[in-house]
Amino acid sequence: MFYPLSLFIGLRYTKSKRNNQFVSFVSLFSTGGITLGVLALITVLSVMNGFEAELKTRILGAVPQAVLSNDSKIITDWQEKRIPLLNIESVKSVEPVINSEAIIQSSHNIQGITFEGIYPEYYASEIVKSSIYVGSLDELTSRAYNIIIGRSLARQLSVNVGEKVRLISARGTRFTPLGQMPSQRNFTVVGFFDVGSDVDKYLVLMHAQDAARLIRIKTDEVTGLRFTFNDPFDVLSWTPPSLAENETLTDWRSTHGELFAAVKMEKNMIWLLLCLIVAVAAFNILSSSVMVVSDKNAEVAILKTLGMTGKTLNLIFIIQGAWSGIIGALIGTGAGLLLSTYINEVMQFLGLHLLANASGGARLLPVLHEPTQILVIMFGAMLLSLLATLYPAYRAGKVSPVEALRYE
Repeated sequence: MFYPLSLFIGLRYTKSKRNNQFVSFVSLFSTGGITLGVLALITVLSVMNGFEAELKTRILGAVPQAVLSNDSKIITDWQEKRIPLLNIESVKSVEPVINSEAIIQSSHNIQGITFEGIYPEYYASEIVKSSIYVGSLDELTSRAYNIIIGRSLARQLSVNVGEKVRLISARGTRFTPLGQMPSQRNFTVVGFFDVGSDVDKYLVLMHAQDAARLIRIKTDEVTGLRFTFNDPFDVLSWTPPSLAENETLTDWRSTHGELFAAVKMEKNMIWLLLCLIVAVAAFNILSSSVMVVSDKNAEVAILKTLGMTGKTLNLIFIIQGAWSGIIGALIGTGAGLLLSTYINEVMQFLGLHLLANASGGARLLPVLHEPTQILVIMFGAMLLSLLATLYPAYRAGKVSPVEALRYE
């Protein structure tokens, strides 16, 4: 098979046994550094991506991603308002909701909660619907005064299915001869859900008309229209609807924005720190390439004497030096994908448990591979390796045959 001369000699230099064993060791060490850096980047960032996706699904999938309301927190014509909002790009569904805070009291404990009055036929939170392991949304019917609560909240209240609890809401307070009396009503627990996040500690679901009676508004009124997006992060780029003078639009950034900003900052810092590992390995390639050029001075001088141009010599040492980075990046990418895919099996084999669920058992590390991110890491490592060879290759092209062969 025909090879260009620079490619042929460059690859030959990568395979040849050098007299200087230290140069060979530094070259091998730089390849290993690139491999470890790429492996660490892919593994750690894949786990971080998994954590971010878990948070997005288990938190933003359960809470209102955006809510359209007004100053009075009462919307009477929600049926007419809802239809045009469904045509907005990125919006998956728009549902009427009654959202307010309250206190829930059982015979054993008392706890502050947020309740959502929903119409089961409109409810679009897939993560909550799929996590209901006792009961169903169909049991939330008007005037039944049934509720579905989170597993953690049920444990705090020490309640089981069929038991009654009292909900006390500050909204709907009335003046009586005894003073202000909050609105309160008994509800029956008919189901539990387990989303796997803090939502389980405070969210209570009930029928919208029962919630309306609790806060003393009309049964055909709601406090807002809840938006569900194809992706919760679409709220960062969507075009919101035009609002009337007294209307307000809030989204998850006002309640959970700091959490996801912290996660993003942590990902960026980890990315930066691990990129420094790859950069250090690239400097090792620079060192080993400089040593190779010094070691091959006589051979370079002979090649120039035979008529080889400086450009061809540059390509020889670029290929020879970049080869370590290319091999390291490819091996690191494959090993990183393999390790991140089976990270939980590896952790189990080593006897390490970094996460624990509410019941005290071990939880699996979430992993999410982003192809674009992996390609950027792999080709970025190759590019750094290539850049590290430019100066040694430039020096090889400037070798003077007379000076190099003077003492040969």
